[in-house]
Amino acid sequence: MKLIRYPHHWPISGNTCVTIGNFDGVHLGHQALVKTVVAEAKARQTQSVVVTMNPLPAQYFNGRMAVEVLTPFKHKFKLLANLGVDVMCCLNFNRQLAAMSASHFYQHILLHGLQAQHVLVGDDFRFGAGRQGDFPLLQELAAVDGVSVQRMPSVMVQGHRVSSTRIREQLRQGHLTQVEALLGRQFNVLGRVAKGKQLGRQLGYPTINLEWKSGAFSLRGVYVVKIKIKGRWWPAVASVGYNPTVGGNAKRIEVHVLDFKQAVYGQSVEVLFFQKLRNEVEFDSLTALTAAIETDVQQAREYFANNSGEPV
Repeated sequence: MKLIRYPHHWPISGNTCVTIGNFDGVHLGHQALVKTVVAEAKARQTQSVVVTMNPLPAQYFNGRMAVEVLTPFKHKFKLLANLGVDVMCCLNFNRQLAAMSASHFYQHILLHGLQAQHVLVGDDFRFGAGRQGDFPLLQELAAVDGVSVQRMPSVMVQGHRVSSTRIREQLRQGHLTQVEALLGRQFNVLGRVAKGKQLGRQLGYPTINLEWKSGAFSLRGVYVVKIKIKGRWWPAVASVGYNPTVGGNAKRIEVHVLDFKQAVYGQSVEVLFFQKLRNEVEFDSLTALTAAIETDVQQAREYFANNSGEPV
């Protein structure tokens, strides 16, 4: 999949079929949009384009921590590439884009910039400054140029609309089975291993440390996970939070890999979440913290003894 960025790689070469959105999480609703636009592009023998924004509009208007990000940019890119998209177009969401009228967005971005022949949007799609543009306006603008437009209904799971907001709510409540049903896969995080304070090593439970830098994060607590290191999945237990017992002030993911002793600093890894064990707690002493970690590890071993824990 090719990545182009607005306004640096403009305009695109060749006609396209386009879908637009934040696509945070690339959940079942997003997947339906993407698969449909990919199929339409193949039928028309054009390129399929997914348009998204960075930062997310809510982050631009309200600050980086205003959104509990599900899939940072690189993770989103990987998921969209796996769906067979030809081009991911990233709009730099800045003052100029925020002030762009709906009609100018259509003319400058969709028609002239992306050479769109067909535009597919979700049923909650809005565009332009102040979210003034809606689907009827898109139809009106596109009809003048012979551009076809299509609106796809929401995907429903267990009677509820699939949305990034709902997934965030379920993550905060620790309902990972529900999250899996909405995503069509288990919730996962990609990252690069950083060197931590090595306190876990001193306590007898060394950890792989991943800092979360993409905004707020819905998870907090201790979880049964698997971690993929150099192509192999390992059972593990992960703590997500601020480490209040030792005065931590940056949100990070610390993963203790069961029966694993290799140094992997700088390696790219994937963490797959299966079950929440408990909330993050500030303990009175390191002895109490160590006892809690021992219990967490034992519960993780019991989980994997009774479940295959294979990624889907």
